[in-house]
Amino acid sequence: MHLKKLFRPKSLAVIGGYWADFVYDGNKTIGYTGKVWHINPSRKSSKTKKYYKSIKDLPEIPDCVYLAVSSDQTVKLIKDISDIGVGGTVCLASRFSELNSKEGINKTNELIKNAGKMPFLGPNCYGFINYLDKISVWSDQVAGKPTKKGVAIICQSGTIGNTISFNNRSLPIGYIISLGNQAQITIEDAINYVLDDKRVTAIGIYAESFTNSEKLIKSFKKSRIKKIPIALVKVGRSEIASKTILTHTGSLSGKEEIYDSLFNRMGIARCNTLGELCETLKLFHTHGVLKNSKISFMGPSGGDMAMIGDVAEKLNLNFEKIPSKIRNALKKVNHPSVIISNPFDLQTYNWNDPDDLEKTFKLMFKTNFGLNALMLDFPNIEDCDTDEWDAIVDKFINSSKVKKNGAIISSLSDTLPKYLRDRCLKSGVVPLQGMYESLFAISNSIKVATAWKNVFDIKIPKNISSFKRKTKTYSEYESKLVLKKYGIPIPKSLITNKKNLLRDYKKIKFPLVAKINSNKVFHKTEINGVFTNINNEKELIQKTRKLKGSILLEQMIKNTVFEIIIGIKVDKEFGPTMILGAGGIFTELFKDTTTLLLPINKKIILEAIKKLKFAKILFGFRGKKGADLDALVNIILKVAKFAEKNSDKISEVDINPLIVCKKGKGVYAVDALIHHFK
Repeated sequence: MHLKKLFRPKSLAVIGGYWADFVYDGNKTIGYTGKVWHINPSRKSSKTKKYYKSIKDLPEIPDCVYLAVSSDQTVKLIKDISDIGVGGTVCLASRFSELNSKEGINKTNELIKNAGKMPFLGPNCYGFINYLDKISVWSDQVAGKPTKKGVAIICQSGTIGNTISFNNRSLPIGYIISLGNQAQITIEDAINYVLDDKRVTAIGIYAESFTNSEKLIKSFKKSRIKKIPIALVKVGRSEIASKTILTHTGSLSGKEEIYDSLFNRMGIARCNTLGELCETLKLFHTHGVLKNSKISFMGPSGGDMAMIGDVAEKLNLNFEKIPSKIRNALKKVNHPSVIISNPFDLQTYNWNDPDDLEKTFKLMFKTNFGLNALMLDFPNIEDCDTDEWDAIVDKFINSSKVKKNGAIISSLSDTLPKYLRDRCLKSGVVPLQGMYESLFAISNSIKVATAWKNVFDIKIPKNISSFKRKTKTYSEYESKLVLKKYGIPIPKSLITNKKNLLRDYKKIKFPLVAKINSNKVFHKTEINGVFTNINNEKELIQKTRKLKGSILLEQMIKNTVFEIIIGIKVDKEFGPTMILGAGGIFTELFKDTTTLLLPINKKIILEAIKKLKFAKILFGFRGKKGADLDALVNIILKVAKFAEKNSDKISEVDINPLIVCKKGKGVYAVDALIHHFK
């Protein structure tokens, strides 16, 4: 898809009234130098402005058209626009697929058909602003200034794009692109386009849904290769958000755990708010991803340093100790009462001596830390004198030139004045606003850098089965026999009945577990269908007397450390996904799970396990022996291989519990169900 004429047009036509006026005037504001023609058959031309009756009356074929008419007229006119060879169109009108109606869907299909090969944004779309080339095809006022390089903002909501453009955070913006319903140009297409623009330093996304998982993964991979980091807000975690999204653009969100896994694995910084997004993008724009996870913080307030410590701990940030050689040098240039530590409370002994304070800054920039930050909140510039603050910042900026990894951070989001932020950005120092948002941005940068270093690509299998097919369920016994063929250990077991019970149990021996054997009962414990730790014939007869039909007898597993769940669910877009978590009776009690996209390796598995709350038990807790982690990791890999190989045959797999025994004693799938396609 060729999008250059659409996003970097040398000529532009606007069609419509009120909204088209915004675009016409916006290009004057931003300084567009290309030709702009206004089409409106209802308006009369004047000495100062000419109006055209139709697209065919224009003196030239425009590169881009902004179309702000009714939905019916949009469907009709887009054919005329495409037929004359226009490079691309922005469709403002709503009442298309977002209605979730037959009429809206039919109208969308007709729009796509009439557009032919011509690319278009929307419908239900605000348009775009290209600050790099001074072009506005935007259905509102133009906020922000042109720039030579900056971040690209890609939004499914035009109003969100507006809000970001109104930011008072000095975020250098290169593009704002609104996508609306994504009838043709999608988020994935927009990402690919801006990744090819060398002036784009990072990408920020507001997403309600994605259209093509394979294209999305490819675009994320491309961002990593080009070293252009991506941060995003993906909404839809809550039921309220999902309902709002449905009425907004007609898209279903869902799959948030899968998206979390995707973003973590591919190094995409997921944010919760636009404030977090802006600060993360500002850091990406200035420093890219941090070279290492070591950070230092300095500031004249012990209170700030204490709060930083609390917030940073929740974000797993690494305040590395200052190297002893530099620490000794710092003692010589600071007052004896100042404690050299990280975070570093500078106190105010040399506050009014910037030259003396600069010695500390220069020493801190000699460390091998990935980021060196100074925390400083400016007084209100309208009421107070800021000369001392300005002088200190100048010394910090000058000191940062050695490593070019400096940051000025304010505790409050509104205590870094614009002139200071601009000075910092010009000097290669990132100005971050708000303590939590700043630390969140730093954490994001470190996470992205780590993911980029530990590359293990996600692959979507080609043989994902049709989800319209009906499913059947193997019984527990049948399911475990299938898993056994793939090298997954199961307890010694057999199927018997009450008549043969006392004869057959001898093939396994005590202690035993007896269960109801059924492919229809999924939660056997809830109907008293499981009896464990049976140690003699009397107990066996007594505990199984109420069981009807066939009975599953199996070996009772000893040396248990913990029970976990391994689940497989085949997603129609991403293929088999794996769920790891607390198993047995703890599954619903703790709700402690993590989701992984396939394929996986040992490192990914271990990192996922470490993040679970019960991980300490597996590694050995309070003097108790740890679990057989090697066996656990190997079995998880085997389950993953089974899922990948059979993604066209299975819909779900539930191994719960998988008993993890003491080190050297292995793991066993003691209960399992496989739901498969007929």
